[in-house]
Amino acid sequence: MKTFRNITRFTYENTSFQGWRVTLCRNQRHFTRYFSDKVYGGEEAALQAALRARASVLARLAEQPDNPSAVFSFCRKEVDAQQDSARTLPAGMNPKRRYH
Repeated sequence: MKTFRNITRFTYENTSFQGWRVTLCRNQRHFTRYFSDKVYGGEEAALQAALRARASVLARLAEQPDNPSAVFSFCRKEVDAQQDSARTLPAGMNPKRRYH
């Protein structure tokens, strides 16, 4: 499998999470987001979402290199909104509510 800078594959046999993690660090500030295979519909789709997120963060850092905190904060909100829209729930279920 090809390796990607700042992107790590997570596959745990004992848990239900499988997916990709994007991690970037600038000036002791960190950006980390997980991209679940389950949410995105498969390993390849989750990888593509992780690659898009990394590219977006890096592009914004290039525009504002002196303010990584603001860039990371904006990008976290952006990724979270995209993940909420990627979740496929049955009609009537709220993605913000936990169903046990």
